[in-house]
Amino acid sequence: MNRNEFMTRLEELLGDIPAGERREALQYYEDYFNDAGVENEAQVLRELGSPEKVAAMIKKDMNPTGRDDEFTETGYRDGEISEYKTPPRTSKTLKIILVILIALAVIPTLGPILFAVLGIVIALICAGFIFFGGLVLLAVTLAVTGLVTVIGGITLLFVSAPAALMISGIGLITLAIGVVATVVTVKLCIVMYPAIFKCIVNICRKPFHGKAVS
Repeated sequence: MNRNEFMTRLEELLGDIPAGERREALQYYEDYFNDAGVENEAQVLRELGSPEKVAAMIKKDMNPTGRDDEFTETGYRDGEISEYKTPPRTSKTLKIILVILIALAVIPTLGPILFAVLGIVIALICAGFIFFGGLVLLAVTLAVTGLVTVIGGITLLFVSAPAALMISGIGLITLAIGVVATVVTVKLCIVMYPAIFKCIVNICRKPFHGKAVS
């Protein structure tokens, strides 16, 4: 018999008691199973015994008759039964202590790995900042180079007109490419930098809140 079968049978056996008290009794044993955990289900079933015995105890507490009557599969029968004791709930404090002990045992092993992973994440974030910032710097440098080239071509206008026109043309093309690249990379940074910040915030918040920043 498993937990579901036990609770189903117990609900059937308590069908003749008031609905409110039946719900309270069933909820009590549901909570007891939940507190004990799935791994202790078999032990709990052994401690409780049969659902017939539990139902008899519940009904006796509701309407004491002064007799030790037990409810079996064939109905009630007179007889002596051991005193029913409320099953002890699994200690939550013990569970917390166990988790702490496990954590203390695992940290020395996983600590270096966690720090290594954290270092890699930080390095990737810094690399992202440097990469997108470098794109902007490269675009600005290209634009400045084009502007300087145009100015240089203009200064050669009185020395060699063809050379001045060629140099000025190259400078204008370089300047145009640099300006367009600067605008594009700045817009890219406007999009990527907030995304990187949001990623950092989510990484920091998730272990504590389990909820990402939307």
